[in-house]
Amino acid sequence: MDAVSVLASVAGCVVSVGVIYRGVVRPVYRWATRLEKAVAHVELNMKNNGGSSLRDAVDRIENRLTQLEKVITPPKPKAPRATKK
Repeated sequence: MDAVSVLASVAGCVVSVGVIYRGVVRPVYRWATRLEKAVAHVELNMKNNGGSSLRDAVDRIENRLTQLEKVITPPKPKAPRATKK
């Protein structure tokens, strides 16, 4: 093998590694980074923080519905007691 063929082989390997990096490694890394940020954002919104999170809004709605059910729902009639003879 002469020097030219060795340099051509090394250059081919370097180009191959670059193509694999740009085509596979970098897009997967960027996708994983975006996914991590999205999951962190959702986790943040699922924790109570004093009023502005999605969880706080759901809790407020649930509390209002519970109070409304207490007002609207009529009391159940009591069953008559059995008398002893």
